[in-house]
Amino acid sequence: MSKLALEVKNLSFYYPSASQASIQNINLEVPQNKTLALIGPSGCGKSTLLRCFNRIHCLYGDSRYEGEIYFEGKNILKKKTDLITLRTRIGMIFQKPTPFPMSIFENVAYGLKLQGVKNKIELLAKVQKALKNASLWGEVKDRLDHSATALSGGQQQRLCIARAIAIEPEILLFDEPTSALDPISTQAIEELIKELKKNMSIIIVTHNMQQASRVSDYTAFMYLGRLIEVGKTENIFQHPKEKLTKEYINGKFG
Repeated sequence: MSKLALEVKNLSFYYPSASQASIQNINLEVPQNKTLALIGPSGCGKSTLLRCFNRIHCLYGDSRYEGEIYFEGKNILKKKTDLITLRTRIGMIFQKPTPFPMSIFENVAYGLKLQGVKNKIELLAKVQKALKNASLWGEVKDRLDHSATALSGGQQQRLCIARAIAIEPEILLFDEPTSALDPISTQAIEELIKELKKNMSIIIVTHNMQQASRVSDYTAFMYLGRLIEVGKTENIFQHPKEKLTKEYINGKFG
């Protein structure tokens, strides 16, 4: 693998009040400027693992981590980690588009303003760049002051991506970003993911194995909270080493 974006060592995660770990003893290397797909049947821990990478679980109660996740040489699971800074550097796109109830412009400018960007010309330039990189500028450039909630579902998802990349994160996490979208919007998001990895590392949870094969460089297969196999995508799909992986790829369970 190339230089690492994240390194996961012996990671287990417990939801609040849970006695059993939802994911157990995960060891994983995430290469830089590549796309890693997390696949596996529903409830296997894909999204739980993804949400560990920017510690978003911490927003929803007293969850517990064991093990280590290294990002730029530092273990982000340590208590002193600045979670706000972490989430600006490791952004996240959710399954359902989550535009803020404000204008298209203000949605993309939101994070920039939090970072202290106040100059109107600089803000406009950065918003325009993010919308272009999210393949949305041509569709919204004449209505930046319109409500973001009036956009179509696919446009809203690309707007959320623009909002995330405006602050230039190193890693972007996608949690089944196209499961609620039509085929045309899905294709647009997939093409966008291929472009984004030129400047950042991508981790995507997907229930769609065809999507994983289309967009990812590496694939990790999970089952019952454990990481069963990880490798180059073509190897996982064509020559899996583990029996469970082969059975899942061949549709024997799901």
